[in-house]
Amino acid sequence: MKCLFWNIRGLANLPTRLALKNLILTHKPHILLIAEPWVLFEQFPRNWFHRLNFKLFTTNTRTYLIPNLWCHCLSHLNPNIMSVDDQQMTFSLSNNSNRFYIYAIYASTNYIHRRQLWQSLESQQNQTYHGVQ
Repeated sequence: MKCLFWNIRGLANLPTRLALKNLILTHKPHILLIAEPWVLFEQFPRNWFHRLNFKLFTTNTRTYLIPNLWCHCLSHLNPNIMSVDDQQMTFSLSNNSNRFYIYAIYASTNYIHRRQLWQSLESQQNQTYHGVQ
């Protein structure tokens, strides 16, 4: 299973989209994680990811701000979203009887907020380790 994570710093312009498309076609990831798209998904060209056989399965939640993490996967995959907040998204995915846990993180520059991130990640890890998820 391949995962591509890119802090893209804006996805609205055509050269950036072309670069992303080339990365996808070259590396053929199963999971695509985009940080800092700087655009609402609803304002992005509707079929762009679909033409590459990807679907959006979640974005992070940020009060009063646009999401800064988008999670896509190949259309036939069905990730199980375990946790979403303003700094991270946790999900699991099964492939060939193997379960993968993926943490997409975009940490705050504020150390107090990062403490909340660490607490959230620790909680997710404890739940995963003890078989709750």
